[in-house]
Amino acid sequence: MHHITAKLSGLTQKVNKMKILRNTLITLSIATIVFSSCTSQKELTYLSNLDTTSVQQFFPMERPDYRIQYQDILYVDIFTMNQEMNELLNSRVSTSSSYMYRDPSGIYIYGYTVSDSGYISIPMLGDVYVYGHTLGEIKQIVRKRADEYLKNPTINVKLLTFKFTVIGEVNHPGTYTNFNNQLTVLEAIGMGGDITDYGNRKKVLVLRPTREGTHTYRINLQDKNLLQSQGYFLLPNDVVIVEPIKSKPFNLNLPTYAFIISSLFSAISTTLVLIAFLNSPR
Repeated sequence: MHHITAKLSGLTQKVNKMKILRNTLITLSIATIVFSSCTSQKELTYLSNLDTTSVQQFFPMERPDYRIQYQDILYVDIFTMNQEMNELLNSRVSTSSSYMYRDPSGIYIYGYTVSDSGYISIPMLGDVYVYGHTLGEIKQIVRKRADEYLKNPTINVKLLTFKFTVIGEVNHPGTYTNFNNQLTVLEAIGMGGDITDYGNRKKVLVLRPTREGTHTYRINLQDKNLLQSQGYFLLPNDVVIVEPIKSKPFNLNLPTYAFIISSLFSAISTTLVLIAFLNSPR
């Protein structure tokens, strides 16, 4: 009886040692996997190579001008000192309808759509050719036409169909409308909810469709040279694609890997205990 008790005691000690070894190996394996898949702070920082010792730095960059295309929709208002004339010229932008410009259907109804022949039709001024011109050029064209009928008119021209798309590793991918005359890639990513934990800030692709074809720009959001890149300022219809980091598939499957490792070590430890039990002297 004493011999059997001693045998069971020794076997229990072996089992406990095997459990401790198994748990230690599992912990070390999971810790190794987790630390190897961690993202450093530097990889999450934008423009990380900017000189932090300088109070101010300057990066010259000429903003590209967008040239109006067919079916673009413009906002045009013309103001003079004559209130009655203002109401006639700007019937589309009355107080009761101005809020409609925030709605896609309102933009279509109240904006000036560029016809397939390249014209917009403005009350009193008639048809004005705008295709292929920049907003600044159109403003001058409208002012020249308005000077024929009005005294010292004030002209305001905006593009209402400044749409862009952000897809890939961002929190809120989709197509957005910009109501300013300019937009940077950083602002676009911000409107898309910023880059996810799986996004690669070093690999961002900007697609720019033009009349001749599609231009592509590869940019690095961590590099200060981004501020001088042709892809920094976006144009209407640009598409921003944020690529995933290489370890994304591994990170997504991490729970599965941890389960497999845990199950494997459990099977090994159970097998070793059985072998020890069967080989123990009777």
